[in-house]
Amino acid sequence: MEQRKLTFAESLVLVAGAGIGTGLLTIPYAISKIGFFGTLTALILAIAVSAVLYLMIADLALHSEGPLDLISILDQHLFRGRKPLKLLFFVMLVLLLLENLVVYILCAANVTGALLGWDTRVSMVIFYVIASAVMAFGIKGMGLGEKFSVALIGGAVILLGVLACFHIKGEVSFGFGQPSVVFAVYGLFMFAFSAIFSVVQVCQHIKRPELTRKAVLGGLGLNAIITLLFSFAVIIGSDNVTEIAIVGLADGIGMPVVKVICLVMVLMAMLSSFWSGGLAFADVVGEQFSMKKIPAWLISTVPALLLAMFLPLSVLDYIQIGAGALSVILVIVVLPAYVHAVSSVTNPLLGKAARSKALLIFMAIAILLMAVSSLIPID
Repeated sequence: MEQRKLTFAESLVLVAGAGIGTGLLTIPYAISKIGFFGTLTALILAIAVSAVLYLMIADLALHSEGPLDLISILDQHLFRGRKPLKLLFFVMLVLLLLENLVVYILCAANVTGALLGWDTRVSMVIFYVIASAVMAFGIKGMGLGEKFSVALIGGAVILLGVLACFHIKGEVSFGFGQPSVVFAVYGLFMFAFSAIFSVVQVCQHIKRPELTRKAVLGGLGLNAIITLLFSFAVIIGSDNVTEIAIVGLADGIGMPVVKVICLVMVLMAMLSSFWSGGLAFADVVGEQFSMKKIPAWLISTVPALLLAMFLPLSVLDYIQIGAGALSVILVIVVLPAYVHAVSSVTNPLLGKAARSKALLIFMAIAILLMAVSSLIPID
């Protein structure tokens, strides 16, 4: 139905919001361990690889028929009715989506606990209830929620940047840093920019499909800009850049109102990411088991809440595990499916490069490097 379609702006922020939360909270800490030129190197490579990947995913979705959840798309172009392969991928996808949702819950709860002194498990439950309430409105509700959320995050980042400039505690290093850590930062950028499920959602719901390319690349650019601006604010405004970066920034600036701004920004960032990942998860479960929206959402997301509450891993641990798992999925199933999908397409989004073996080899190597980078400790 037309009223359920996403506008261009909603599509753009849906892509931007997919990973913006984890980027805001973890990348400042990581890049503080290297320097400007090391960060620039990791960033340029991550943006280039992510941009090509976004367009590949979009081409894959746009040239598929029927339901556009990721499993159904891959079943058309790769599994082709082979149930063992489909089941194996389903298990891998479930684990990846669960891990992503756990990260968003942990980030929100850790920041809420640090800034307000709340019990982290209570914070997790409150966050989950708020996230679930919005999802009752479906994709259109999420699009509107993302638009509000990303606008609020962008405004908060600008304000925090200005305040940090008046409370300078640190300085930007113009070094390169250890190559191994630069390599690890590349993997974190790739994870923060990962939006394969949101790209699929945009292809399915965007009101004007001819704007798909601009929407997905614009979302990538917006994510990168907000993440970098916030990282700059954290590095200059913190006495010590903490693993959950916003806590160190709030302490460094020291103004009571900053804690409120930081808390609202983090909750909006985590909600944006949780909405995107949770809806993608619910779409997959609903399609595979013929379930309605609300039961599929609960079955998909409640286990993530329980894992976040009881598994003793840090946010960075989860993010690096997720980066490795995502890269394996991309190389093993998504790239081969993409090759099949565009084999007879006359006007793919990547143009003549779409069927370039050199580009495919480069992408496979770049994504595998993302997997390897997840094994490198940041500290």
